[in-house]
Amino acid sequence: MADEILEKYEEWHRNYNVNIVAQDELKLMIWHKTVLEHLLSLGIAGKKILDVGCGNGDLSNHLAVNHNSDVTGVDFSTESIKTANLKKEKFKALTSKFMVADAQALPFETASFDCVVSCECLEHVPDPQKMIDELYRVVKKDGIVILTTENYSNAYAYYIAFLKLIGKTFDSGSGAQPVEHFFVFWKVRKKFLKAGFAAVKTFSKQYVMLLVPGTAPSTFTIDEVKNGFMKTLLKPFGRRFTYIAQK
Repeated sequence: MADEILEKYEEWHRNYNVNIVAQDELKLMIWHKTVLEHLLSLGIAGKKILDVGCGNGDLSNHLAVNHNSDVTGVDFSTESIKTANLKKEKFKALTSKFMVADAQALPFETASFDCVVSCECLEHVPDPQKMIDELYRVVKKDGIVILTTENYSNAYAYYIAFLKLIGKTFDSGSGAQPVEHFFVFWKVRKKFLKAGFAAVKTFSKQYVMLLVPGTAPSTFTIDEVKNGFMKTLLKPFGRRFTYIAQK
C-alpha cells in the first residue's frame, strides 16, 4: 500500500481511537454480529480463522474470549494493531494474535485458514480485486469467506451526488476515509466469482429507501424484513451487504 495512503489511515485511526473506540470493552458492531451469527451457524470449534481488516480487534478478541477460537487478526494500521493487542491483554484473549499486514498481499501460505472474515474493509483498499484474490488464496479448499461491505444501489447514491454538488466529502459516520469505493452488490459478487469462488450468497438486513435533500439517508432505513418476497423486492436497496463465499 502506498506510503501516502498508509499515513492518512494511521491518522484516521488515531482520531478514531481517541474519539470513538471504547478501550474498556469489546464492542461488536452490527456487521460483526452478522458475521458472528454465520460463523456460529457453520461451527467454529477447532477452526483456524483469519480476520482481515480487524481494526481494533473487537471481533477477533471476542471470538478468542467467548469461543476459544484460533483467530489471527490483520490490519495495515499499526494504530489499530496496537489497540487490538491492548484489548487482547486486557480481556485475556489467549487464542487471538495480531499483526500488521496488507489485505492485498497477505503474509500467509496458500490454504492456511478454514474460514476468513472481513468487516467493512474491502471498500477501503486501493485494489479490491487483489484483496478478494488473496482471501481466495489463503482459505482452504471448501473453506468459507464471510465479508461485509457497503452497497450504494440505494438512496446513498443520490446523497453522494448531492454532497459532490455542494463540495462536501462523504462521511459514513466515523470521518472521511482516505480510500472509499462506492460498490453495488452485484459487482462485488462478480469479483468473488472472478477470484474463483464456487458459490457466493448475498444478502442485506437494512434497506435505504428515501432521500430528503440535506438529510442523511440513514434517517429513512427499514430494518430487517422477514417476508421472503419483500426481501427479494427490497434487495437492491440494501445498505450493507454480507457475502458468504465458498472455495
